[in-house]
Amino acid sequence: MPPEIVPVEGASEEATYYSCHVAWLAWWNDVHCVLASTFLPCPPAPNAKSATVRGTLFLPSTGDRRVRLFLQEHGDATDLQPADDEQFLVLDLPSGLGGADIAAAGRIVLEHQRQWAPAAAPGALLASPKWLVYCNGRRVGYAARREGPSDAEGWVLEKLRAVTAGAGRLPGGGVEYLRGRFERIVGSSDAESFHLLEPIGWPEVNGGGGDGGLSIFFHRI
Repeated sequence: MPPEIVPVEGASEEATYYSCHVAWLAWWNDVHCVLASTFLPCPPAPNAKSATVRGTLFLPSTGDRRVRLFLQEHGDATDLQPADDEQFLVLDLPSGLGGADIAAAGRIVLEHQRQWAPAAAPGALLASPKWLVYCNGRRVGYAARREGPSDAEGWVLEKLRAVTAGAGRLPGGGVEYLRGRFERIVGSSDAESFHLLEPIGWPEVNGGGGDGGLSIFFHRI
């Protein structure tokens, strides 16, 4: 039997005008991206960098039923099962947000406000510990970042090591999951997004399904 999932606590005038114009456009692009990503995927900036990562979401059947999000480096083409210690993001999504909500929306927007961090050292975007979460254009609560998975979550991730892409329920564990490759797009130090590459829907057992697409947006404002 799986261990119980337990929550973790836890120059010239012209040059000046040009510079201001560029700064204004950059500001507006960030604002527009935040608004647009609530409803439609935000197109990457011209200088955006992309990579492929492995993403796992699962929903425990008992105890703390918050959806967990795990992102880890995908590695090269021969590395189909990256080690668990390569995860760079572990996130607890808000209580009450289930797979059906995620499947219906097809996108999740997470917003970190600068006022929550020291102004002199905002740090890396994905290292932010606290996020406001929007699903289907509706604010649904807060998400919290953790440094790593609990023992019970490690058990689930170990069971899923052989799954490169798919969705379903773990036998005996009652844990619903979605797992696949995500394209990671880094638009700026304040905007990143992850887009599921395989057409996988959340398990039908949770009332999910949808069109199988999922995008997750992170913004700092």
